[in-house]
Amino acid sequence: MSAAVCISARAERAAQPHPIAQQIAQAAEKLKPLHACSPEEARKLRAERGNPYAPQACAMAAIENYTIDTGAAEIAARLYRPLDQPPGLQPVLVYYHGGGYVLGDINTYDTVTQQLAALSGCTVISIEYRLAPGVKSAAIYADGFAALQWVYNQSAMLGVDRQRIAIGGDSAGGNLTIAVALACKQSGFPQPAFQLLIYPATDYTMSFPSIKDFAQGYFLTRDNMIWFRDHFLENPERALDAQVSAMRADLHGLPPAFLLTAGFDPIRDEGYAFASRLAEYGVATEHVCYTDMIHAFISFAGGIPAGMTALTQMGQVLRKALAS
Repeated sequence: MSAAVCISARAERAAQPHPIAQQIAQAAEKLKPLHACSPEEARKLRAERGNPYAPQACAMAAIENYTIDTGAAEIAARLYRPLDQPPGLQPVLVYYHGGGYVLGDINTYDTVTQQLAALSGCTVISIEYRLAPGVKSAAIYADGFAALQWVYNQSAMLGVDRQRIAIGGDSAGGNLTIAVALACKQSGFPQPAFQLLIYPATDYTMSFPSIKDFAQGYFLTRDNMIWFRDHFLENPERALDAQVSAMRADLHGLPPAFLLTAGFDPIRDEGYAFASRLAEYGVATEHVCYTDMIHAFISFAGGIPAGMTALTQMGQVLRKALAS
């Protein structure tokens, strides 16, 4: 890894954010804040702006679109097959995008998932779960679980190995990843082999110190987090539910995990606390903190070097975890 990239095993901040990360955060401050927008307006504004710092596209052996019938709705999925996979059934990462459960889709994450496929050698299947406030947390979690079940049940058709399924996601997608693992445990469905947790939300009570420390000025703000939460949860009391705030859950039997946090991220502390809690429950867990980074930095890997370093590191982690 480049010496210019600041990484720690603990959740801590560098002396200051990386200059490009700081530039992105400052640019975000000049825009109309999410909490002053309706969800529809926020989606429209994000689509108009685009992301000039998105990771570069990769050559793929194939990109295939599917529709998953969950029983409650039809949701989209996009499969990425990297080049030079060996013959036979392939390891697969089922990926849940971020966006606070209100924003984001498989298109905005297209090059992130391409990079993860190329760097890991795994097939990646990106899931377009339904968004709040049209549906709330229980329905979104059901979408995520149904998507995993579909991949498992359709593994032969998809050309993937049901014994080598990882699940993963960033931010809200990290929260959804944990909720799906907990749903597997509760229902007796086979657990995935691995979970990739990228700055995951694990405490919707918003009680950890980094929420206050980085409340504004670091891309993701406390006010916008409240906006996401209010659209996502059925009621305020739902934040206390272990399904939503996985810090409160019994984590026995969950899959091994790699958990990444960012030094200047409001949800840094809850991510690190969750990694520690997984370890307390006997779950093999590795945590790294990119100490000079902001929330969502892998989505800016086209401009932030640490974003590509993190994607490369996660590719290596997946390759090792899902080796045959």
